[in-house]
Amino acid sequence: METGATVARSLRAIVFDFDGVIVDSESLHHRAYELALEPFGVREIPHEIYADQFSNRGMGLEYCARRVPGIDLRALKQRKDDLFLEILRRDARLLPGAAGVVRSLAAERPLALATGSDRTAAALVLERFDLLPSFRVLVAREDYVREKPDPGAFLRACALLKEVPARCLAVEDSYKGLRAARAAGMPCVVVPNDYTREGDFTGAAAVLASICELSLQRAEQIHRSHDEAPA
Repeated sequence: METGATVARSLRAIVFDFDGVIVDSESLHHRAYELALEPFGVREIPHEIYADQFSNRGMGLEYCARRVPGIDLRALKQRKDDLFLEILRRDARLLPGAAGVVRSLAAERPLALATGSDRTAAALVLERFDLLPSFRVLVAREDYVREKPDPGAFLRACALLKEVPARCLAVEDSYKGLRAARAAGMPCVVVPNDYTREGDFTGAAAVLASICELSLQRAEQIHRSHDEAPA
């Protein structure tokens, strides 16, 4: 029989990031920003700069403002989002193993998505690959005020799941995502990709080489170990 302490520590739900965790889209975002900046004379964003400033730190618009002083960042972001959606419709693909892991975990625990992409982009991919039914909650960019590393996306997801953050496990790919999860009070598993591999993942509950490693048993072990670790 489970004791009260065991129940309090148990893993109740899992909250996934989207870009770079489920969908292989970091390169698509990168291309969309380059196309959006082309009219301003910016021909390229080097991979290492995009990886650091955009993917890991969430400071992409600040970088754009430095490259093009006086640029209308709101208009630039809208143009980039429109371009990204066009590219996503044509080139969307899931990361290897993501679909199987999501479906397997969804059969055992409630899942939520907490993404910096807008709802249209997230739903497009999830519907195309028949993953939308796997998520009980979908939190998109329209649903919270400040982007990651602010914890708003994760806090909103937990509220809709009706679970306290400490009973949930976040699955992220980046430094900014890890910071957001930790600020929300959630243990976080990081699965880096080619754009985020050089990030600082200090404080992660675990860093996995592949999403395929995330079985329910592994998720519960990571969550339990994090909960039992000394503060």
